[in-house]
Amino acid sequence: MSHGFKPGRGVDLQLERGDVIKLYAIQSAPNTKSAGGAKADRDALRAAAGALRASRRRVELNVAVLSGRRTSTPMRADPTIMHVGSDAFWERVSGVRDFRARLLRATTRLSELLRGRAQSEVDRIHAEAEAAFGDDRGSRDLTKLAYPPPAARKRRS
Repeated sequence: MSHGFKPGRGVDLQLERGDVIKLYAIQSAPNTKSAGGAKADRDALRAAAGALRASRRRVELNVAVLSGRRTSTPMRADPTIMHVGSDAFWERVSGVRDFRARLLRATTRLSELLRGRAQSEVDRIHAEAEAAFGDDRGSRDLTKLAYPPPAARKRRS
């Protein structure tokens, strides 16, 4: 459990571990920020850090990349801010070393299950349409399509 929360002032995540507060601006992939967006992230991190440092708290500034960044390195524009690699970020937040890989496997499996369920729903709807609007030759009866049968009403109990 990260015990993190969403702070104000444009910072996406704040984690408190021991006596250090870690502030994060989060982006989905390495190439999703324009120069202006990256500057806004830096400014937001610095502003939030200033308020915390005024109350004598130790603060680390980070820009985290959810997927696609292999390593953690200091930011070129401001070496006091770390660009955190994807695996490192997910480990910091979850406490699980290979969390990102597990998350990707789980979402891939869920995607397959949903695709299967969606196909079965398409097949069911197609069968219902055939039953309601089909003719003896397997074609659509245009008269039935133009004037569909009334829907069966469900009684409330």
